[in-house]
Amino acid sequence: MGTIIEGYKLQSSLFVFDQTKFNSVGDVFTVVLCIMLIFLFTITYVSKGKIFHMFQAMIGFLMITAWSDLIWHSLIQAEVASDTAIYIFHFVFRITTLLILCFFCCYSIELLYLEPKDRKFSFVYINVGVVIFALSELFVSITGLGFQRIDNSYFTEGYSIFRLAYFYFICYCIYLLIRYRKRMVTRIAISIVAVFVLCFWVYILQTIHGQTSFTVITLTLPIIAVMYLLHSNPYETSTGAVSESSFNHRIKEAYKKNQELVFMCLRIPGFENFNSFTPSMRLEIFQYFKNIKKGVLFRVKGRLIMVFPKAINPNYYKIISDLCDTFNKLFEKYSYDFKAMFLVSREFLNKDNLYSALFDFIEPNISFNTYYWLTDDDIESFKTQQYVLSELEDIATKKNLEDERVLPYSQPVYNVSTNTYDTAEALMRLKLPNKEMIYPDYFIPLAEQHNYIHTLSLIILNKTCKVIRKFIDEGKNPKRISVNFSMQEVRDDNFAKDIIEIIEKNNIPYSMIAVELTESQNDEDFELVKNRIEELKKYGIKFYLDDFGTGYSNFDRIMELPFDIIKFDRSLVIESAKNKSSEYMVNTFAGMFKHLKYKVLYEGIEDSNDEKRCIDMHAEFLQGYKYSRPIEMKELDKFFH
Repeated sequence: MGTIIEGYKLQSSLFVFDQTKFNSVGDVFTVVLCIMLIFLFTITYVSKGKIFHMFQAMIGFLMITAWSDLIWHSLIQAEVASDTAIYIFHFVFRITTLLILCFFCCYSIELLYLEPKDRKFSFVYINVGVVIFALSELFVSITGLGFQRIDNSYFTEGYSIFRLAYFYFICYCIYLLIRYRKRMVTRIAISIVAVFVLCFWVYILQTIHGQTSFTVITLTLPIIAVMYLLHSNPYETSTGAVSESSFNHRIKEAYKKNQELVFMCLRIPGFENFNSFTPSMRLEIFQYFKNIKKGVLFRVKGRLIMVFPKAINPNYYKIISDLCDTFNKLFEKYSYDFKAMFLVSREFLNKDNLYSALFDFIEPNISFNTYYWLTDDDIESFKTQQYVLSELEDIATKKNLEDERVLPYSQPVYNVSTNTYDTAEALMRLKLPNKEMIYPDYFIPLAEQHNYIHTLSLIILNKTCKVIRKFIDEGKNPKRISVNFSMQEVRDDNFAKDIIEIIEKNNIPYSMIAVELTESQNDEDFELVKNRIEELKKYGIKFYLDDFGTGYSNFDRIMELPFDIIKFDRSLVIESAKNKSSEYMVNTFAGMFKHLKYKVLYEGIEDSNDEKRCIDMHAEFLQGYKYSRPIEMKELDKFFH
């Protein structure tokens, strides 16, 4: 032993270690862990994209590393094994360790979504490092400058290329995670860096103490951290379902493999608080899903979606029929309402993963306690909606105030006191390529839902101002044209600024534009609307309260807002025709507004009876099909003289 220590002192660059110090627990633990991970990934649904396959490769190399480390140490202890076998397994151990470190770096690059230039540089840096260290390890092994036997119990690593490679790749992984930390969730980046630093110090400490027992463990810990942070996909204990992200990956797989899937979508009101259901009901619901071959249950936006391959379930109609029979009894037993939708996948739905949007589209149109197979007509209607949405998104993105897809329409308003048409309401239509005219009741709710409405409103305002400018130049002098805006737009800080800029750009009087708003139930909106109205009224812009008589109406709030005109909805016109009591009620409302200096406009006048009755009920303006259907705005010159 004294001779060996002397040798170590004379050659300080050589690391001499005692085989008797080696402990196989770390390698055995790693092998068991790898087998467990393989088993879990087999029975658990996980997203199997490119990044997951890289993770699988690391697990495979880790198992080889652990086995080779165990084998070459065991051969040394056996004392009968040839040195050649020991050197071979030691070399395999070193190379597979090097490959794990290389994969960690490549894996980090995939996680960070680097720009092409940075990505290319990083891959070159890693590949050059792998080649240099692999050749160097081979060289020192062949020449005897590296791993070699000193006597029966002692070996020296000689000039350890592996140690340099370990530091090289670990440090580069840490560098990537810190340098590009903004490309990853901060807590995930911090967690992975912390694990790498911990492993780094474990490796240094074992080196100082002449140990190699924990080398494989330092490679195992980052894999455990990555699995927990990025690849864990636990089942919900209350539902047996897996997450929405896994649902998205399942659809991607189906698209790549051109695989047909069968979907069963189940909505139970209150499902978001599923734990409020009785344990027995939860158990009964989910036990019916477990026997479907390759079926996976997902929880997506408050829905349960069972997905299974059509090819290995050719009797899927019977499977679903049996489920329906069971659920009928189940929901009757527990007195819960539900909606169930069924669908065989379509390629275009798989391509863009539109299933959740499709179910959102169909669900409002089916009644509770219904089992509904989606039809080809449903799919075509959904396609149309998606097409309109894509066009709306394009319009909102381009923000072209002259966009030809948005058409300015209008409906003239009859002035009772002057017996003329001097005002009108601006309306809009969509004319999209290869589509017939699309009307507001279809696309405006979509535009509001997806925050595209403000761009549409500004386009109509701009085109309305242009028409007014043209009328002025031709000697026609309309009093004003009103433009509808939603409460969603009023909440925008630039609402008033956008309106003023467009009016000024078209060089027309502010008073020729009116803004129509619908009353909001939100208390916070009240002060906001009041401020917006006061801000724009300073310029002379008029304000209409639209759709009075529908839904919510708070008289106290209305009286506090400086509207100029109250528009009575068509529903009140219809109501007033039913009987004297109803007419009295509407007449009283109109009289009250007139007394308070508001002007009253009735919408939906369709015949002379409506006209006479509304004039008797304090009407100052009338609008409806009796006078004109909506027309292209340029045709208003027939009414403005």
